Amino acid sequence: MRVLFVTHDHPFRGRSGVAAYCRDLLQELRSRGLDVIHLYSTERSWIPRLRLRRWSEDGVRFAALVNSPAPPALSLDRPLQDCSNPRVDKLFAALLRETRPDVVHVHALQGLTGSVIPVAKRLGSPVVVTLHDFWPLCVRVSLVRPDGTACEGPDGGSNCTRFCARKDSWRRTLYRRVLAVLPPGSVRSALEGAGALYLRTTSRSPWEMSVRSDSLTHPRSAQVYGERTRRLVEDLLCADRLLAVSRFVRETYARHGIPEERIRVLPLGLQLPERVHWRVRTASRPVQFGYLGRLSPLKGAHFVARAAREIRPDQARFLFFGPGSAEARNQLQQLAGDRPLEFRGPYTREDLPRVLEEVDVVVVPTLFQETVGLTALEPQAAGIPVIASAAGAIPEWVKHGHNGLLFSPGDVAALHRQLLRVVEEPALVARMSANTRIPPSIREHVDELLGVYEDCGGVRHV
Repeated sequence: MRVLFVTHDHPFRGRSGVAAYCRDLLQELRSRGLDVIHLYSTERSWIPRLRLRRWSEDGVRFAALVNSPAPPALSLDRPLQDCSNPRVDKLFAALLRETRPDVVHVHALQGLTGSVIPVAKRLGSPVVVTLHDFWPLCVRVSLVRPDGTACEGPDGGSNCTRFCARKDSWRRTLYRRVLAVLPPGSVRSALEGAGALYLRTTSRSPWEMSVRSDSLTHPRSAQVYGERTRRLVEDLLCADRLLAVSRFVRETYARHGIPEERIRVLPLGLQLPERVHWRVRTASRPVQFGYLGRLSPLKGAHFVARAAREIRPDQARFLFFGPGSAEARNQLQQLAGDRPLEFRGPYTREDLPRVLEEVDVVVVPTLFQETVGLTALEPQAAGIPVIASAAGAIPEWVKHGHNGLLFSPGDVAALHRQLLRVVEEPALVARMSANTRIPPSIREHVDELLGVYEDCGGVRHV
């Protein structure tokens, strides 16, 4: 069977969760004898021409849409760019005729436009779409407003203009548009550095989320954003199978025009290092709390720093694993006051066993409407309970008082209470650890996915 993956990122070089999943899925499918071709859309070049670049790498065939006319960074400025582009459709159709896939599996459409789904159907290719995020509903992808609060959806586009559409200065607009089309390299790095320096000297603290004014609602702009959502939902309905990575994702899309019975929930499978083993954990003295992930406002690192402020060092240690600038680390330490925080720097998947051995409880204070919440799932594979914000799909994997503790997103006082509860009841760690669930493996996931491929007609073997 030949499968064409459609996504926005390179599976081995990309940093997104979708890229990591596609890498694991690609390797597992190839180990079972399937032929996988990977198309992605975020490559830029100094040669200003839209084209498809094709090559093979470690036995895998790749195709990259170079210089996409719909760069994701400009979706907020030009929402209808995401719906269709005749030049993209023509290149995609040529790739389908050349490769003749049994199944087209869409993971992300940023940079490719939603119209590639009906193009594949017109050429007779079955299409499976995995709904990893909310890009068809939200130009910001995550259904989170600039102030960090959850958004209920576009509401015909009025919420998009009310909370997200910008009226930037010409300098910021020019900077954003140039950066969107520059390829990686020294010029782009220099421009990003200059932009970061400018923001540090002109903006408030990055840990203070910006808020849009209700007075910025423009009916004409709202109509454009609403049209974007309507057209992308219509494109999704052309697919043979729609897969959601969680019940939360299925319910969200069902509220925006896709019948719930059209969407099947198929949780992602994890590919963890062999040295990650489940066992019942007990609390250390002091308790070791771990934050795993980038030091960013939407991931909520600053909530941990503030909540830790009133907990004594002899009661708990707070370990931060993940990338972040020296400035971000200094600002987080300032938020914690005299209470020391420990920053351990970035880690890779291969480092995960070592990281998990250092912590008793993982804290996931995200503001994102998490569609999966891998940082809440991975620790459970090692028997580590989680204290997490009840955001998005996280309550599907973390049950309050059973295998972890939940608090309202952004509520520092509530997070502090849960941290203090663990400190004062150390036996709680072992009780919750015994109830942690080992997530499904990538092998178990692929067993089900192959059934989906065959059900929608992808049965021709090559």
